[in-house]
Amino acid sequence: MELFEQKEMMRLKRPEVVINVFASMDGRMTTAPGHNVMEWTSYGVDGKANDEAHKRYDELNCDALVSGSESLIVWSSDWVEFKNPITTPQKSKAYIVFDGRGRMDWAQTDGLIVVTRENVSEDYIEQLETKGITYIKAGDGEKIDIELALEKLYELGFRRLGISGGGTINGAFLRAGVVDEISVVLAPLAIGGKTTPTIFDGENLESIQQAVPLELVEVKPVGNKGAVWVYYRVKKYNGI
Repeated sequence: MELFEQKEMMRLKRPEVVINVFASMDGRMTTAPGHNVMEWTSYGVDGKANDEAHKRYDELNCDALVSGSESLIVWSSDWVEFKNPITTPQKSKAYIVFDGRGRMDWAQTDGLIVVTRENVSEDYIEQLETKGITYIKAGDGEKIDIELALEKLYELGFRRLGISGGGTINGAFLRAGVVDEISVVLAPLAIGGKTTPTIFDGENLESIQQAVPLELVEVKPVGNKGAVWVYYRVKKYNGI
């Protein structure tokens, strides 16, 4: 068997990964560090980008949503109430949270799957088991082994994951080389800022050869105030 075919077979042992987010036109994920991005929707300034992004999960056939614990901590500490409900994806069978440090004290457990590390605290595992939460251990280093986690999620039956978190988890998946598609609804806002989270936060690149090349699939205006949906497929080759 050719090496390329072997790599393709190995790749198919994990779910496809779709980054699906809404952000400002300059790629900012919040107003400022520690802010809940949902305030854009609450104030009616995002051009329905939030709701349009949620609609994409079903349109892109995502069978589960994935987030990082960091996003949940920010959302809960800066809670935002909505006058009108946001679209709820119907094809998603689970909400998968990557919590490598075991920081979450879980209250809502329906449909929840937690991904953590082999060397997370015993107290955290006890919490998950006591509350009947399905969990996966992947990696015993400082961070979750993303590729191993995806293999285990594939074994659980997931085939297409929609990443719905912030810049940290998006950046981690991008650097791990496991992102297949990128869907972004750009809100008609310019945010700026030196430390404001972006779509992809993570380690700096050392050269242009490490950049991730993309192929445009679709672009169109959405919402009611000038939001734009851009949809890319990640090209599968090394180098620019």
